[in-house]
Amino acid sequence: MYLAPFFSSCRASQRLLVLPLLLLCSASHAKIAVAYGEQGTFVGQNNPVNAQNLASCPEHFYANTAPQLVGTKGQKLARKNYELCFDGFAVLYSGISRTPIYSAEYLTCERINQARSLARKDSFHEESRLPTNVRATLNDYRRSGYDRGHLSPNGDMANVSQQFDSFSLANIAPQNGTHNRGLWQEIERDTRNLTLKYGELYVVTGVVFQGRQVAQIGDGVLVPSHFFKAVYVPGINRAGVYYTPNDDSGKIEHISLAELSERTGVNAMPSLSPQVQSVAFNLPAASDPKQQADTDGQDDVWIRLIMMILEFLIGLLK
Repeated sequence: MYLAPFFSSCRASQRLLVLPLLLLCSASHAKIAVAYGEQGTFVGQNNPVNAQNLASCPEHFYANTAPQLVGTKGQKLARKNYELCFDGFAVLYSGISRTPIYSAEYLTCERINQARSLARKDSFHEESRLPTNVRATLNDYRRSGYDRGHLSPNGDMANVSQQFDSFSLANIAPQNGTHNRGLWQEIERDTRNLTLKYGELYVVTGVVFQGRQVAQIGDGVLVPSHFFKAVYVPGINRAGVYYTPNDDSGKIEHISLAELSERTGVNAMPSLSPQVQSVAFNLPAASDPKQQADTDGQDDVWIRLIMMILEFLIGLLK
C-alpha cells in the first residue's frame, strides 16, 4: 500500500486514516499467516555562546543555502550586515536600516502543531549580540505610530525558547498596524496552512525599502515600503512570493522568486532551479473564505471515509 501522499499532509483527518490502516492491516496479517559557535555547534539566542554566522544554522535554509544578495540592489543591501542564528530561524540584520533584511525558517507539520498549543507571551527585547551603535531599541518604537512587526512570526514558534527569540528586535521591523493585524496576519496563517497541507515549507520573509525618501522612527530605524514572504513547497517543487506594501491599502501581489530577486536584490532560495524560480506558485489568497469552506468540506469527506474503512476492517478481524 502506497502511503506517501498521506504522510506528506498534516491534516489530522488524513493521519487518522493512515494510522488505523497500519495497525489493523498488521493485525489481520498476523491472524492470516515501523549553530556554529565557539564549540562548532548551532546555538540559539539564549545560549551563552553566540552564533554569528549563517553557516552555523543551515537547517533554516533550503538545501542548507542562505539567501544571496544579487545585482545592483543586492550590493546596496550588502553593507554593514550582521548574521544571526536563532532557535527556530535565522536573520540577516542591517546596521543601516536597523531592521532585518530577511528572516528564514523551515516549517514542518510537527512544528506548526506544537506552535498552536503554545500561548503567546510578548517579550520584545533588544538584541544583545549586535553592537549598540546599530542596535534597534525599545525606545525607537515607543509612540512611533508603527507596530513592531515580526518577520518570522511568533505563531510559527514551537517552544518557549523559539517564541522568546522571535521577539528579538533583530527579527522586527516597523509595520503599519492595519497591515500587521490584517492582511499580513492572514498571509502568515495561509503559510502555516500550506505547511499542514504539504508537510513542510521553506520560508524567507523580508522587507523592502523602495523610493527616494524612506521614513524612519526613533534613532534611525527605517520604515519598509514593502514586506514579502517567499515560500517553497518541496512536496510539489513549487515556489511563490507574497509581496505587499506596508500600508493599509490591502494590496497584494503574487510573484515568482525571480521577480522578487529582480525587484529587491534578494535571491531567497538560490539552490532552486531557474525553472522553479521563474514560475509563481498559485499561493492561497489571503482572506479567501471559499478556500476555508472547501477545506472544511474535504475534512468531512475524509472523516466519513475513515469510519467506513474502519468498520470494514474491524469486520474482517472478527
